[in-house]
Amino acid sequence: MLYEIKAGSVSYIADEPSPVSHSWQASTLEPNWIPRTYMGLSATANPTPPTTISDFKTFQATKQFRALLYCHFKVDLDPATNGTKSFAVVDAVHDGGWTPPFDRSKFRLTYLKFGDKNLGDPNFYQGEVSPLSLINTQARHRSSVLTGVGVGEVVLVNGLVKFRAGKHTDDVGVGKDVGCPYHVPWVWSEFLLTYRSGVFTLTGKGSLFPSHAWYFNGVCVNTQTQVADTVFPKRASGTINELALNLWPVLSVGATAKGGAPQTPLSGDASQTGPVDTHPNTAPGAKTVTTYSFSGSH
Repeated sequence: MLYEIKAGSVSYIADEPSPVSHSWQASTLEPNWIPRTYMGLSATANPTPPTTISDFKTFQATKQFRALLYCHFKVDLDPATNGTKSFAVVDAVHDGGWTPPFDRSKFRLTYLKFGDKNLGDPNFYQGEVSPLSLINTQARHRSSVLTGVGVGEVVLVNGLVKFRAGKHTDDVGVGKDVGCPYHVPWVWSEFLLTYRSGVFTLTGKGSLFPSHAWYFNGVCVNTQTQVADTVFPKRASGTINELALNLWPVLSVGATAKGGAPQTPLSGDASQTGPVDTHPNTAPGAKTVTTYSFSGSH
């Protein structure tokens, strides 16, 4: 039976919840790089992706995402034998996304900082995508974290995108305006599409941050919400207890920026082996995977 299938995922930063509601928190709370980081995440957040994306290329052109995976293919399958008679890729994309402009309307006091070029910068800045990022067809990805699923099933597509904010965004984060002691970490999203006896199963998993949405034939079928904080946990001294932040495992996993230490080179990631969540400076994944099964003719 001939099927035409479009499967994909969109990773994005959701604006809420957030422990920062006023820009003055960045001046009154210590260590102040933490509320400043949260301000940056909130003010460059993406709109929630639509529940239906009929054209991934059109959505890709909006730049309103942190990463995108997409595969459009045609496959002829025999439900009696689970054999694959033919397989043809129509289109495939892995995109490391963008950092949108800082939305000053979310923190109106920033309008008083006339000389800060970063706050008023209208440009989108491209993210970096690891050379490990790939849409694999009819085979598993070498850095897959999806173990114990799809056993005895025909692998159709296994896509993985590993990504991080680009140099401009990283420089702002570790620079004097924010002062984060860590470079931006690697984050990631994966999906696996399998088949057996007339039933397709789409399985997805992503890093704890940002949020991820998985699509089958243009319809969002599962999501994974990013870890977040609603308040800043405090020590007895009144300072932020960063170790108690829900986002701390992501914030702190990036390469150290102390003493001006540089970001890890993009090219060095090609030699990484094993599951993506075991790689250095890479955010851990959610404890569970999202699964969507369906059957029928397409």
